[in-house]
Amino acid sequence: MPDPSSPLPEELIEQIHSASLSEPEGGLLRAMSAATDWAVKAAESDDLQIPGVILALLKRLNTDTRPRVVNQAMIGLSRLKAVSGVMALIDVALGQQVALFERDGVPTEFSQSDEALRIRCSAIQTLGRIRDERALVPLMGLLNNPTVNYRVRLAAAESLGKIGDPGVVSPLMDILVDEDEKSVYLKESAAKALGMVGDQKTLEPLIDLLKTKQGIQDKFDFLKEQVIQSIGRIMGRSGQSRKGTDTLIAALSDGTASVRLAAVEALGETADRDCLAPLKEVLFDPEDDVALAAVAAIFALGGEGVMLQLRELENLPQFVRDEIESYIP
Repeated sequence: MPDPSSPLPEELIEQIHSASLSEPEGGLLRAMSAATDWAVKAAESDDLQIPGVILALLKRLNTDTRPRVVNQAMIGLSRLKAVSGVMALIDVALGQQVALFERDGVPTEFSQSDEALRIRCSAIQTLGRIRDERALVPLMGLLNNPTVNYRVRLAAAESLGKIGDPGVVSPLMDILVDEDEKSVYLKESAAKALGMVGDQKTLEPLIDLLKTKQGIQDKFDFLKEQVIQSIGRIMGRSGQSRKGTDTLIAALSDGTASVRLAAVEALGETADRDCLAPLKEVLFDPEDDVALAAVAAIFALGGEGVMLQLRELENLPQFVRDEIESYIP
């Protein structure tokens, strides 16, 4: 528990509730942070003061017009995983209702600023950490609205992945395969989110998407990495897929080192020992990081016995041989 000389939780709650908008915000920010620290530490004991801290933070979220104060309130709600704050956080994510964005139903000047976008993204990320299903519909609405700023849509995609409900798979896949969607960044976030959800039925579409991007470099490299990582995660959870394994093996020959690295790491998650032979070839990859990752993947799939076999290979680069030796007791 906190130091006995620290302010009592009820004192902090009262300070947060009663703070005037005309007062310097430094003291209020410190009180909000201290109250959150106290509530996080007290959570295990179900202390009756915790709801009071949450209510005080919600008051600042709803009524304060200072961005730093609103952001501090969201930090507190995030740390406390405050499900009672979900609806207010949804309002912030949508840029509406709370005083920072609206006064008497009229959008504030601040609501059109770049900082407002940042705060909305923070609210969306907090919803992803709380993982309450009430956020699904508004987040999917943001994701699927092409008029919404792309930063908001990126945050929505990742938070949907963290919530992990199977219902998000369809809108995420729609973003990924939509030829009219020009934001590669958004497609990357959708691919990453699908890996978080881990639904096996997304495996085939992800494999097909990766095949369409094989051989294409530059702006699609990171998208390919995200798709590869998601394929590996899904196979690691749901079991082997011959098509998936073959697709990842093909990616070992990609012209971009970071894509090859992602393929090596994904193969290491698959538990498919058929990957061992192609991974052994990667030990000679011109990029050191890729070759070293191959050692780790081979160990994950074959254990110490395969490491002993690798040690007998000829012409291995010395740094690869040293890495192999580190896996052998």
